[in-house]
Amino acid sequence: MADKQPPSPTKPKPKPSAAAAQPAPAPATARTTPPLKKPPPLAPPTQARPLKPPPAHQYRQQQQPANRKRQYGRHRGGGGGCSGRRVCCLATGFVLLALCLALAAACLAYLYYHPRPPSFHLQPLAATRFRVGNSSAVSAMDVTAAVRVVSWNPNDRVSFEYGDGEGRVALADADGDVALGWAPVAGFRHAPRSVATVAFVAAAKGVVVDEAVAARVRDRYRRRQLAFKVVVDTHVGARSGAVRTGMVPVRLLCDGGAMAPRGGVSGSVVGPMSKCQVYLFRVRCYFFCITPMN
Repeated sequence: MADKQPPSPTKPKPKPSAAAAQPAPAPATARTTPPLKKPPPLAPPTQARPLKPPPAHQYRQQQQPANRKRQYGRHRGGGGGCSGRRVCCLATGFVLLALCLALAAACLAYLYYHPRPPSFHLQPLAATRFRVGNSSAVSAMDVTAAVRVVSWNPNDRVSFEYGDGEGRVALADADGDVALGWAPVAGFRHAPRSVATVAFVAAAKGVVVDEAVAARVRDRYRRRQLAFKVVVDTHVGARSGAVRTGMVPVRLLCDGGAMAPRGGVSGSVVGPMSKCQVYLFRVRCYFFCITPMN
């Protein structure tokens, strides 16, 4: 009997590979959508810690450069306006200071010199020629009158200088003044505490008046009751030592001038003198100029 061979050892069965374990892919004709993947859950937001404000000194240090830049920009942009206002304020201050000094100087000068205006009086007029035509058609007058105005300067340190001017004479009447002519007046200097005279002769020829006025004038002339008005326009300036003012216009208005008695001469004071009014810049002057001229 044949010898029995020993049984061969059993070989271990090979393990199926992963590829073999996977199912066979589906045919290409049949497509399947892959399953959607869920997004991972979001992590909860982290809470930010509140920031602490910096200390006060650090805040000031941080804000200081910005403030400086802002101020620098403001000064740089508005420098012209600020300088203009400064110049305007300085100019206004200088003007006010000059006005105060001038006012103080004027007050001191007034207290020292104590200026007063001169006074003027009109002496009675002498009609050297007076004729009224006696005609039925028209009445005409020929008049020559000598005028003399006396002035008194009451100041101790102030003198007055009068320029050349002109004087006019009119005959006062209820129906209106009758102009009797004019004459030039020479200028003169009026020294302190002295008397000066303004004299001129006015002549008129062929002054036509109506019969009623001519009749009244004849009657008043016979009774020596004619009334005259005298106006003198000139310029005057004040002077005290080396100080001198400019010349300003002045007007003398003498109302109620009387007629000198028969045989009298203008220049010899016969009868009352009428006071004249002084108008400086066409403003009536007493101690000060307060009443405007009409």
